[in-house]
Amino acid sequence: MTVEEVCMRMIRIISCTLCVAVVLCCSTANANLLNGGFETGDLTSWTATGTVQAVPWELSRDFLGLSQAPASGFWDPAGGNYFASLWSTDSWGTDISTLTQTFTTPTWTGSNPWVTLDYFYDFGDVVPFEDPARIYVIDSLGNSVFDMTINDPFAGTGLGDDVNIDWTSLNISLPSAGTYTLGFEIMDSIGVWESILGVDNVQVVPVPAAVVLGILGMSVAGLKLRKHA
Repeated sequence: MTVEEVCMRMIRIISCTLCVAVVLCCSTANANLLNGGFETGDLTSWTATGTVQAVPWELSRDFLGLSQAPASGFWDPAGGNYFASLWSTDSWGTDISTLTQTFTTPTWTGSNPWVTLDYFYDFGDVVPFEDPARIYVIDSLGNSVFDMTINDPFAGTGLGDDVNIDWTSLNISLPSAGTYTLGFEIMDSIGVWESILGVDNVQVVPVPAAVVLGILGMSVAGLKLRKHA
């Protein structure tokens, strides 16, 4: 058997093994975090304050007419038929909207749990009236595990006038199996023009499929380089 044949056989073996891992990840996804895709059409299993809804679409707040996401002018779900929409308006008597869920992860041998999700941010205001948003995870003792701010100039994440962030995938590694609280929030600076934080496809998995596929890509590339060496 030639070196090239050996390398190609190794590529096939690694590809099959990692593809099985991706399937297993997907089959165990959403194991302990309920209604993560909001496909019930409501916020069942979540705790919400302020202006938060499960919606099939949202109109973009692009009042400056910029060429930016969403291209159609409407936010559609990242997957399925619904997503959670948090508004930063105080027109209903509050200037902050929050969405949280406490969950207990399974124990996976050889892998710590991850939280994966998709989000978008629609900045319906102008500088300096940023409407900061936040995605965070805390453990059962209240210790911070993950904390990300969006459009907060004091945290170095400020955006330009009416600049949107399209649907983006986020993978959060948890330190161990256990009980955690996942939270989303958005706040209005002056209560005039609302911004929107969209959330969809929230899952708990042993390893994100994107990470496994990344390893697969690196493995295949490495074997190809070795073949041509």
